[in-house]
Amino acid sequence: MTVFVDSGNSDSFERFVESHPKGHFLQSLKWASVKSPQPHAAVMSVDENGNIRGAMSMFVYPEQLFGLSLLYAPRGPVCAAGDTAAMRDLFNGAEQIARKHRAVKLVLDPDITEEDNEFLKNLGVFGVKRGDNRKDNTILQPFSVFRIDIKNKTHDELMEMFHSKARYDVRSALKKGAVCEIGARDDLPAFHSLLRETAERDGFTVRSPGYFEKMYDVLAPDNLKLFVVKHEGAVIAGSVLIRYGNKSWHMYAGSGEAYKDLLPNYLMQWEMMRWSAENGVDIYDMRGIAGERDKTKPLDGLFRFKKRFGGELFSFVGRLELVYNPAAVKAISALKAIKRLPGRILKHD
Repeated sequence: MTVFVDSGNSDSFERFVESHPKGHFLQSLKWASVKSPQPHAAVMSVDENGNIRGAMSMFVYPEQLFGLSLLYAPRGPVCAAGDTAAMRDLFNGAEQIARKHRAVKLVLDPDITEEDNEFLKNLGVFGVKRGDNRKDNTILQPFSVFRIDIKNKTHDELMEMFHSKARYDVRSALKKGAVCEIGARDDLPAFHSLLRETAERDGFTVRSPGYFEKMYDVLAPDNLKLFVVKHEGAVIAGSVLIRYGNKSWHMYAGSGEAYKDLLPNYLMQWEMMRWSAENGVDIYDMRGIAGERDKTKPLDGLFRFKKRFGGELFSFVGRLELVYNPAAVKAISALKAIKRLPGRILKHD
């Protein structure tokens, strides 16, 4: 049975997503609160005994034609690979939400890899098809991430997984007097300043201070920790860590160029991983290895840095689509192509 999520059943939805093996913070209602006022809706699949067997959280994004929109379920749906009954309920619910918001399609980038054949096959039963990962991938999640199995690992076992250079750099940072600790909300301005400096240096965009303040207010202290590295009292690096269910994610990080010789980023990764292991986390996710504008192209420097901490490279299936209105999708694609045309002409001149 399809059940739409409201204030009366939101706690049940949250508990299910947080405890499910495919659960992800991006599918949580807490994350929807962070993204508010972005329009949002969520559905559940409930069996005949009243047990939740599937969940999906979706955001509504406007399209560029006739007041239409698309639905986007980041890292959704959350259900077992073989549970077609749950999938049927979730997609039935999504279609009703699509009609309400005049959505032309549902875009998914689930927590599954190319090897998850059963999941992909069953999604296909309901009309879900592979999309183009190169197209409009700015709203999508990273296609490739480093994940490290830290379940029941001791500190020595965690360190042993590191490349020898990473182990050396962590110890070197400590010897030079760097200290990593969990910061407070008052540390957000210093963190944001470092993040902005890093963005200017590496060529990516940064959200406003208010975005991080809202994220902190919604998710901390249970689901968010702000780690900061200090040296002689000054904050020289910082990172946001999100913990949800049995996983934690290294989200945003910034560091000062003047302090790079102190190697704060290595120390910060070590402390975040160690904290995660001590607090019952099984999987430490270092997130993507690609650039901001094209998530299909890994950045060599970022890849090398994350690889030094061990773990396994996961390549997700990426964009999946369930199209509701093929004619409108074609019209929108044509409109976007026309808008890009002047740039293409200039490139060929």
